[in-house]
Amino acid sequence: MSLSYYRCDWIHPENEDPVVVYYEVDVAGDVPRLIDVFADGHRQCMSVVDLALFGRDGRRIPSLIEGSFYDGIAGLVDGFFFEEGQERIAMTRIAADKFEMEWQAYRVTKSKKLH
Repeated sequence: MSLSYYRCDWIHPENEDPVVVYYEVDVAGDVPRLIDVFADGHRQCMSVVDLALFGRDGRRIPSLIEGSFYDGIAGLVDGFFFEEGQERIAMTRIAADKFEMEWQAYRVTKSKKLH
């Protein structure tokens, strides 16, 4: 399976939403893993494998987002901010090892807290 990786920087009025989101995206536009980073520094990593998501018909859900990731970012230029009201969003393609580094940093921190 061919995968691509993206970092979304999200500047918005202070609230409970993440300020950075890392996405792992397959060729169909499904997102099997993502990482939310919040303003206070805490992270939340999600994986369809960890969550074992199933739809109403009992079939496994292949993505953490609705619809195609690629349709959702259509028009966002790599690294340039899109502005709407008080929000600014930038989507940048990143290397797989950058995503894995962020993913593993969360997993190591989480496993240390369990002991």
